[in-house]
Amino acid sequence: MIYFVSGGGTAGHIYPAISIIEAIKKLDADSEFYYVGISGKLEEEIAKREGITFLPIVSKPLAFRSPKKTFAGIKAFFKGVKIAKTHIDKYKPDAVICTGGYVSGPIGYAAHKKNVPLFIHESNAYPGRTTKFLDKFSKITFLPYESVKKEFKKTENKIVAGTPIRKGFSAIKSPLKERHIVLSFGGSGGQKTLNDAIADIFNKNKSMPFDWIHISGRDWEKEFEAATPDLPKYATVYSYYHDFYDLMAKADLVICGCGAQTLNEVSAMRKPSILIPKMYVVNNHQYLNAKKYEDESAGKIIKETDLTGQRLLDLVKEMLDDPNKLKQMGENANKLYVKDSADIIAKYIYKELV
Repeated sequence: MIYFVSGGGTAGHIYPAISIIEAIKKLDADSEFYYVGISGKLEEEIAKREGITFLPIVSKPLAFRSPKKTFAGIKAFFKGVKIAKTHIDKYKPDAVICTGGYVSGPIGYAAHKKNVPLFIHESNAYPGRTTKFLDKFSKITFLPYESVKKEFKKTENKIVAGTPIRKGFSAIKSPLKERHIVLSFGGSGGQKTLNDAIADIFNKNKSMPFDWIHISGRDWEKEFEAATPDLPKYATVYSYYHDFYDLMAKADLVICGCGAQTLNEVSAMRKPSILIPKMYVVNNHQYLNAKKYEDESAGKIIKETDLTGQRLLDLVKEMLDDPNKLKQMGENANKLYVKDSADIIAKYIYKELV
């Protein structure tokens, strides 16, 4: 069978799609996949890196606070739907699978108009606009938690399946090492407030009893380099890192943003964490994701409004000084991990199609 898959903007929408593709291949040996996304964005880079044929469309976010941007978003949506319909007519997919982000809106709606079965996966504790819009047309909408069901009017098509993660995150064990390692990152695009706090720490502390790996994000690469002209020896900085599970496997403590994909990867690898939810995201969904972890003693939250280099460093030292508490926090995080999420989703989709 032929499948169209779409999800983009951030790695948190893209990698669940890749994981679902890998799971479907195990069930459907003759399957063909096409990744639908925006040219030049991260989804194109990752799809091509994974050997998946990429089909470009047009889409923009709907910024309702700006009439000009709202009009541009609506115009791009209908242009994207038109392009998506031509892709459907040419390749005749048996199903369309969307994993979130505004890029998936046009192809999801085009699937509905062309009577192609539509499947959606939502990874966050609060569903995004695109998911809520496309849910009206989906055969199945997969959710990360039971509690997310209440956010939808339509309930009969919902299945709780967790959030798929890259296979490397559940396969690698922490290596032995002489010094503790702290890993910090703010998602695939980076997080300015976290970068500012890390830069402050690196600039004011020339030595540490542990090593620190920081991923600044491509959007902030040059700015972070300028802010830290003389990196201390304990610090290693990347703008992006594809085989990210290698870094997380080494870490004793993770500092991160709170996209659902990130938190599920942290959970899968039993990592204790300091959670810095981005406050400017739609419906504050990162804070809702993080709160679920803090409520289960699986992580500690610092709000962006409260974040400083000193406060972060104090908490890092406090947590590293209590190895038993660190281990328990990692175990608590692992309890929130839904194993084999991609396989669960793939089985339901395949069953609907055969």
